Amino acid sequence: MRRAALTGLLALFLVCFTLAAAGGGAGEIVLFDAPRGTWLGALREDAALVVLEERDGWRRVRLEGWTTAPTARPVETGTPESSGPAATASREAAAVVQGVLTPSLGAGGSAGAGVLVLLVKESSVLDSEHRKLGAECRERLDQKDRDLATLRAEADRALNSSNNFREASARSDQAKTRLATGQRERRDLIQECRVRAQAVFEVAVTGRAISDANGRFEFQGVVAGRYRVVAFETTGDAPRSWSFTLQVEDSAPRVLDPIADQSPVPADWGLR
Repeated sequence: MRRAALTGLLALFLVCFTLAAAGGGAGEIVLFDAPRGTWLGALREDAALVVLEERDGWRRVRLEGWTTAPTARPVETGTPESSGPAATASREAAAVVQGVLTPSLGAGGSAGAGVLVLLVKESSVLDSEHRKLGAECRERLDQKDRDLATLRAEADRALNSSNNFREASARSDQAKTRLATGQRERRDLIQECRVRAQAVFEVAVTGRAISDANGRFEFQGVVAGRYRVVAFETTGDAPRSWSFTLQVEDSAPRVLDPIADQSPVPADWGLR
């Protein structure tokens, strides 16, 4: 029976999250052992799956395929540095944290690929600094929006400001130039605020990772505590940010839920 189990048909009941449906570039299917459970691996998009159940954005599927028989593992010999109660306790206290930089809900797009992801130890000081900076940036951005509204009104009135067409055209060109300058300053202000936000988190960083082509990232050796995972996209016309909160209590692997674990406060305060 054991031989037949090793060489026969493999049937697994797994929970999967399809990155292709979320806009992932490579069209992989990522497998977990339960919703928000342990990351098991990834399959090709055209893998033979039978959907058994759909619930809350997750699918329980049956995978059929073949696998090779496992080879014997070498016996591990302990050393004073890698064995003993202290080393065992240390290993048990560290967890693996995994997640995906998914596209914005409703907006579509692709996953966040090649983005620096920060694992940050949460604290009241960090929250206070981030909240204070966000309020300052929002106030400056609101003032800039009021200035732009004035400049747009001036540009609209410029062509009718004189009966002399040449004079009116000159005034219109000047107004459009001031408006374009104001719009550029607004974009620069948002970029400045995003850079300052990342600097706030850098002070409390405990780990860094780069997301892969499908937006996936992983932190190993995460000790118990309250954390925030943040990422700032730096390219594109409208760069995105991601922010998650999580509690690590033991060595159990932790997979971030793109929806349930989202931080109520965006890393860049949603400035657009």
